Amino acid sequence: MTKNYFKLFSLTASVMLVTASVNAQCVTTPTPTITGTGGCGPFPLTSTLTATGASTLQTGWYANAFGGNAVGTGSTFATPSVTAATVYYAAQLAPTTTESLTLPSQASTLSSNVRGYYFTAPVDFVITGVRVPTDANTGNASVSILKFPVAPPLYSAVTNTFDILYLAQNVVGTGTMFVNIPVYAGEIIGVLGVRNDVNSYAAGPYTASLGTNTLTLNRLGMQFPLSTTVPKDMWTEAGGSISRVELYTTLGCLNALTAFTVTSNPSPSVSITSGTTTVCAGTPVTLTANGAATYTWNTTATGSTIAPSPTVNTTYTVTGASATGCTATAVQAVSVNPSPGVSAVSNTSLLCVGQTASLTANGAVSYLWNTTATASVIAISPSVTTSYTVTGTNALGCTATYTISQAVSVCSGLSLNQNTSSVLLVYPNPTSGIFTIEMANGATKTISVSDVTGRIVADTKSNNNAIDLNIGSLANGIYYVKIQSNEITQTLKVVKQ
Repeated sequence: MTKNYFKLFSLTASVMLVTASVNAQCVTTPTPTITGTGGCGPFPLTSTLTATGASTLQTGWYANAFGGNAVGTGSTFATPSVTAATVYYAAQLAPTTTESLTLPSQASTLSSNVRGYYFTAPVDFVITGVRVPTDANTGNASVSILKFPVAPPLYSAVTNTFDILYLAQNVVGTGTMFVNIPVYAGEIIGVLGVRNDVNSYAAGPYTASLGTNTLTLNRLGMQFPLSTTVPKDMWTEAGGSISRVELYTTLGCLNALTAFTVTSNPSPSVSITSGTTTVCAGTPVTLTANGAATYTWNTTATGSTIAPSPTVNTTYTVTGASATGCTATAVQAVSVNPSPGVSAVSNTSLLCVGQTASLTANGAVSYLWNTTATASVIAISPSVTTSYTVTGTNALGCTATYTISQAVSVCSGLSLNQNTSSVLLVYPNPTSGIFTIEMANGATKTISVSDVTGRIVADTKSNNNAIDLNIGSLANGIYYVKIQSNEITQTLKVVKQ
């Protein structure tokens, strides 16, 4: 939006007519959108406010609807602790130039009661600094900047209808007091300033310049010393001196003061729901957070639902944040029951085809085999090496599995007659060392092992039905096993590998 200004102001008394005619243009930036974070829970509380807008804009934050001196600058503002709902205001300046107000030279001094000047702002600007010159006195400075709705009345009439934009009393030092006070074109601004309650006087009214703009500085005063009195009972006179106070400004285009209320935002009521809070080790448990807009878990996961698989008792914590940035936490403990230590053994490491072995499961209270058997001990007769899996369940209902492989060999042998007591078995064959000779006739057996040259490399005699021989120390190759029992002699070939 383009601003065009033309203002005519007149004092109510016929003694004086003051005009300020200005043709000024600037493109007003849109008023900012203000958002706040924090402000959570009951008062007292703090909040961080953020104003939208281009990075080139100069943002000031103010505690009053009329502006005044900024309580913060920049696109963000961290409020002090507030004890009740509090309104802050933001205004943004699109800067063009920095300018200082021209002043006349000192002509005389006046002690005790403060004097100053007022003017009608020709354009938008921000007062960035104020200083009382040291021509009249070098003591402590007292300064005030006011805003009037209309020009102050002629003395002896007075007005107390004005806003105090800035007040500093008895400031040590001679330098500039840095401020941030927005002024809009057409506003009537009053400036008072002394050092040790001594005015640096100059003739007035005075036509001053602010950059390329001209404005009239008119006499302003009160019948009290500024060092000890808050401005009151303000008046003007048609003639008379003004008190010299330096103003430093940044010109540009100001958008309107935009209000934002810092109020108490409730913290979210965060909770965790779960189908169960006790699981078996390694079993997933589904935890769902409720009551907030976003969530962060102590597992680093985000989102409302997680499904961890704990192996020990674990406590899960979620922090939920509301749309206003307020947070709360919820905690859920998950108890973990141990899984059983399931194992299984066979009564023989090697089974010949046609034989039966027993598999025994341990470590649980109930079992389920992949054969569908449910006993802890099962009988098996595999024809090839086979793996068996058993699932055991403990008293807490937790399960674990174990897999056992049952080795099976062809067990090369010779039937000496139809009586099962005369069946000769040699296994395993081939062998890596130990092999078994089995002949269930209860008779004495004389056994010798020869290599391919006919040299006997091992021999033994036993009446056991099963006899173990170890040729692990012999070289790999073919060996001949000779068995004599009950006047029957049989020779079998065994491969060592």
